[in-house]
Amino acid sequence: MLAIRHTVCVLLVLPLLLGGCGGDGADDGDKPRPPAGGGVILRLKVAAGESGMRWDWSGEPRALVNGVARMVGFDADGVPVVGADVSADGLYTVHFPADAYSRAKRAFVLPPAQFPVSGGSLQAAACPMYGTVRTTGDAADVTLSPLCGVVRIPLAGDAHIASVRVEDRSGGAVSGLFPFDPATPEIVRNGNSGNLPWVVLDCAGTGGGVRPAASGTEFCVAVPAGDYASGLSVRVTDCAHRSATWDIPGPCAVAAGWVKTLAPLNYAPGEDLLFAEHFDNCVWGCDYAAETGGYGVGAGSSVPSPATSVGTEAAYVAKGAGTPGSALFETSDYNSAPAASATLAVRRDYLRNRGLYDWQRLFYAAEYRGCLCGGDVGGYGNRGILMTPRMAAAGEPCCAELSFRICLERGMESDVACMAESGVLLGCEVDGMPVDVDVATGTDISQSVQGVTRTAVLLRAAKLTSGVWHQVRMSFGAVAAGSAFRFMPTVIRDVKNCFWIDDVEVRRTGRYAHAGDCVTVEPTTELAAAGEDVSRLRLRPSAVLSMANETTYTVTPGYGMTWICPSLSSDESVWTRDIAFAEKQLAANGCKVWCIHLPYGSTTAARNRDLCAAGADRAASVAFFTRAIRAVAPLKPKNVLVHCNQTLAFGDGSSAASLALSLHELQTVADEIGAHVCVENMSYGVGADAAVLAAAVDEANALGSHRYEVRIAFDTGHANLYLTREQPGKTVVDWLRTAGARIGQLHIHGNRGWNGRINDDHLMPGYAGRLGYADAIGRAGLWGEFYHTLLAECRYRGPFTYEISTRTFGTVAGEERSDNVSAPWTIAHNYDTYLYPAFREYANRK
Repeated sequence: MLAIRHTVCVLLVLPLLLGGCGGDGADDGDKPRPPAGGGVILRLKVAAGESGMRWDWSGEPRALVNGVARMVGFDADGVPVVGADVSADGLYTVHFPADAYSRAKRAFVLPPAQFPVSGGSLQAAACPMYGTVRTTGDAADVTLSPLCGVVRIPLAGDAHIASVRVEDRSGGAVSGLFPFDPATPEIVRNGNSGNLPWVVLDCAGTGGGVRPAASGTEFCVAVPAGDYASGLSVRVTDCAHRSATWDIPGPCAVAAGWVKTLAPLNYAPGEDLLFAEHFDNCVWGCDYAAETGGYGVGAGSSVPSPATSVGTEAAYVAKGAGTPGSALFETSDYNSAPAASATLAVRRDYLRNRGLYDWQRLFYAAEYRGCLCGGDVGGYGNRGILMTPRMAAAGEPCCAELSFRICLERGMESDVACMAESGVLLGCEVDGMPVDVDVATGTDISQSVQGVTRTAVLLRAAKLTSGVWHQVRMSFGAVAAGSAFRFMPTVIRDVKNCFWIDDVEVRRTGRYAHAGDCVTVEPTTELAAAGEDVSRLRLRPSAVLSMANETTYTVTPGYGMTWICPSLSSDESVWTRDIAFAEKQLAANGCKVWCIHLPYGSTTAARNRDLCAAGADRAASVAFFTRAIRAVAPLKPKNVLVHCNQTLAFGDGSSAASLALSLHELQTVADEIGAHVCVENMSYGVGADAAVLAAAVDEANALGSHRYEVRIAFDTGHANLYLTREQPGKTVVDWLRTAGARIGQLHIHGNRGWNGRINDDHLMPGYAGRLGYADAIGRAGLWGEFYHTLLAECRYRGPFTYEISTRTFGTVAGEERSDNVSAPWTIAHNYDTYLYPAFREYANRK
């Protein structure tokens, strides 16, 4: 993954004429603000002959005079003045601004980048200055010399800018903590006082960011003087979690007291970038990985953070009850340092020790270049979880790469699990070395940390060097608008857990085949016209999922499954609760119900759900399904699905005639709610044969005048089982052709077929299989022809509905593994990479 690179020309340097200060006072210079305290008044001047840009001194009201912070005021002429205690030797040393000077001996911290103030002036705090004067009087002029230059960045673009970061392309420091030699005086680049090789403008404030003006907005960055032979790098992030990077070619000379203006930059993140978070908005703090000191502003500014991690381990604290994990990706501002952060789970002593105590000027409370995750070593409080927002920019499902850097705290005992909240893991590499992500062989992956619907890569603490940043790249399929990514420890109690995540990016790496080259059919119960060209049609995917599962409604729309197929519980006592839940979820997530799978019987249940039965059993079955159909009316389904018979032994009075009568009576009820009754074929018994079921459906429709007709719900696995056992040589395509235009719903899944036992597998189509599992339909190459027949001959235009069961195959690395997973994202991935391409290939041959 490479950031967007733009080549930018550098304009000529504009001189900073810091001349006499008569014209360099505050905008309100006609309103004197004398300094408080001190027996000597020092007038702040700048070297003559270097003037040109107007300074505004109001942005930073303090200067250090002989090491004591004093407020800067203005005399009647608008000249900045500062009070000082009388010096015994008559020598007065002034550092401006006060916050730029570290009380560690002879070191300056350059301020973060900032905006020019009104009228073309620049806040004086943007450029640290230094000067001395010796006097025995009660007033004197102090001539200040600038200690750095200013890089001015004109930036335009349609975004709310969150941060602007500048770096020396050769790796040298641009801003941060620098050695300062007062004898010269100058700031020394690349010294040994804990340089931070970056500078950031925190312009997000409380999260709103800065929207550049149409003509562009200027950002000014204070940098040490130097040639910058390799040029500069500028990275801009916005409040929508995007970023763009420009390379400014060298040489790029910056002189103290001068302004270098870059050519205008137009902020336009690449279309492939779905998400970026670099935590650039925290400019202060030490470099944990390198164990170099840093600088904490505000309350802790007088004590630079130590150049060691020793003593920080005991500073973890448990998160508050009910806190699910870190929300740092969505938090834009901290206003004070709490006793314990519910999201970061660290105490004040930790923040003090790392130079992060005062959060008032931090966009993210983060260690140097990273987001901190951690907690207590006891109980469940040490599970620092970090999760990105959803990938709203992804749109339709695609393939994408997640890249990030990770650094483990020294002594960390847990592994870190990294996964997609919704997406299919395809590959991973750590520091350029591949990780085995095959569920049958991979020992550094897990399905247990979040259940079998997700496969996580385990970054093993034993394989990572603590205190060192490691680069991780993970590839995923089925990344959509609902996808997110999660990082968390695998052990949630009784171990030390503290780590950092940084430079998180998600980039689209490829769209699925035929994306943009198809016509998506909005589901309808109306049959298509005969003879329509179907070669580029694409049915919307869908899936049979639990009505009580929130994922059924929240995730599936992001994969184009706007029409869903929830299943109603077999427990009639929970119907009212589940249907009320579903009604709210449908309204909240903008999806609609295509078909509701009604309950079905079993070999142990009473025979009151068998529509093929006779006498009292049939009447009880019709009564049960009548209650079910009326119960789901609030969900406004287009179809309600029933099994053609219960899974009991036959030869006991079951008949196609009973089935037809039952369907007729139920369709009369379904007319009340505006739905079709769809009867599903089973793998044996009445209705397993296509001709028999088609005849029963026709008879049901002929028994009375219905507003809606009875139709068939075709289950591919059931048909394959029946055919391989009873009619060898015939295929699911033959079954489909016999059913014809009666098809109203689908249950798509793979199946091994009859091999001495009934294998109602509900496998993913095309599944190659573990331990003997295999999709016989896919092995025979029938899915493309099946899809084509469905569109062209059956004229079906509803959704393409999967009904998949999760299947495990064995134990790997001490946990039960499954590679046949039922989840919206695995279904979407299969549909777009296997089944729909099979249809397009077949259609092209036709």
